[in-house]
Amino acid sequence: MATRLSGRGAPGEPQLIEFQWRYRGREGRFSGDGGLRVNPPDSVRLDLLGPGWSGVQSAVVVGDVVHYVGEQRVILPPPAFMWTLLGVFRPPAGLRPDGYRRGERTQLDYQLSARETLSFHFDGEGRLIEAELRRGGDVVQRIEIEPGEPGGDPSEHQWPQEARYRDLGEFHEVRIKVTEIRPHAPFEQRIFSVPAL
Repeated sequence: MATRLSGRGAPGEPQLIEFQWRYRGREGRFSGDGGLRVNPPDSVRLDLLGPGWSGVQSAVVVGDVVHYVGEQRVILPPPAFMWTLLGVFRPPAGLRPDGYRRGERTQLDYQLSARETLSFHFDGEGRLIEAELRRGGDVVQRIEIEPGEPGGDPSEHQWPQEARYRDLGEFHEVRIKVTEIRPHAPFEQRIFSVPAL
């Protein structure tokens, strides 16, 4: 089950995705526009922009490695959840899940440690719709996804229409709403390179 669901993978072609974002947390409330630049199979750059398209901060994802760049006023998801925010199921490497079916929904649980469990939830079409991190039985982080339109080839990736990440312990939330998706020529590899910190 896990192999079949992870086979959906990431987009197969370079794409530019524009979105609107909102953040609320202890630092205040912020909003703006943003962009995702994608070079398959596993390179993504997420840029949050403020007024006048000024840069606020970025996240560069290459495989399972995530670099956070910029002011860090907006708390983005931790590495385990960055692909999830994009509607991509990338399970923790080397772990075998427990799987459950509840009606049309499927749930996969990965035991990260004695106290931590990472769970992924899928709808009847195999689209990722939710993920949560539980610590000591309590949900401490959650991502909720409104998937793209149903139909089409189920093996192809679909960008979520909207995704919301919440940290219930630190009391902050990031919401991303996709406004436009378009194909693009491959992006220069330098935009996915992060100088050593």
